Amino acid sequence: MRAVLVDLRNNLRDTLRHQKEEIGYNLAALQYIRQQYESQRTAQYYEEDMSEEKVRLRLTEGKKRKRINITA
Repeated sequence: MRAVLVDLRNNLRDTLRHQKEEIGYNLAALQYIRQQYESQRTAQYYEEDMSEEKVRLRLTEGKKRKRINITA
């Protein structure tokens, strides 16, 4: 009986170790895909927002920041 339980425990540990490695690999892949998506999305945002015409228009305005008065 003890031999059967020892074999079962070893088999279970091997199976769990394999699944843990597979989950870790998949998690790393998902994190990589997420980083790629966020970097592309950020790059697209800046490319759309900073066209040459908009930059020249901002430079000719003269004001760098708008001032707002807040009343409580």
